[in-house]
Amino acid sequence: MRAMTAKEHRALLIRQLIREHQVRSQEELASLLEAEGAGCTQATLSRHLRELSIVRRSGPDGPRYQEDDASQLSAHLAGLVAREILAVDHNGQMVVIRTLPGRAGGVAAWLDQHGHFGILGTIAGDDTLFVAPREGVDSHTLAQHIRDLVAQETP
Repeated sequence: MRAMTAKEHRALLIRQLIREHQVRSQEELASLLEAEGAGCTQATLSRHLRELSIVRRSGPDGPRYQEDDASQLSAHLAGLVAREILAVDHNGQMVVIRTLPGRAGGVAAWLDQHGHFGILGTIAGDDTLFVAPREGVDSHTLAQHIRDLVAQETP
């Protein structure tokens, strides 16, 4: 069984925190992460910010961390994909995702690009796709991760 790693968990939290708060410094972000039980060193936090394409930009209220334009486009796409998913289930071996008619291929392609979720590969029909977990990742954990992703991206 493979649960989400601390790094993956921190990455999700960082994105969530900079969307919900006007984070002005790494120290402030580090404090917010610590409050969530996901503290890390300053060097690790800097590396996460680089890997996540999060930048510090000046705005009318002063500087704040935010996703760069490419990350914002990616987040918008994730929101669209999340709205196309109707149900996520598993049978102990594989995850089955039901989508809007004609959208399984698009959802599968998006999931394949985000293989860090523990996805080995996908097979898509019209409105159903099968997701094979990587070795060491159980289908229940992967299904829950996909459900969490959909819930996070759907307003």
